[in-house]
Amino acid sequence: MKRMMMALLACAAATAFTAGTAAAAQAADAEATAICAAVADENRAVWTQPGTSGGAVGSVIAGRTYDADCALVPGQSYTACGATTSQWAYVNYAGDAWGYVPSACVTWAS
Repeated sequence: MKRMMMALLACAAATAFTAGTAAAAQAADAEATAICAAVADENRAVWTQPGTSGGAVGSVIAGRTYDADCALVPGQSYTACGATTSQWAYVNYAGDAWGYVPSACVTWAS
């Protein structure tokens, strides 16, 4: 009986630890996927990856506001919009379609 109680207590402690870890991971994921508003500075191609080697999948239009991941993504160095950067913005350029634009080509509205 004593062993069973110890096993149950150990199981409860493990469950509490796992639940706490899962809650912390969910909070980190929510923060990592925060959505900001990005205004396109110029008409620009949107790329499949943070660089030009994957091919363009669409475009953003100068002056329009797009949903974008608040965190920038490191990638290929690229000269555009008057600057050279290796940081890319992940933007929703059409409905559910997302892709990458050089971060120098957007202004953050929020």
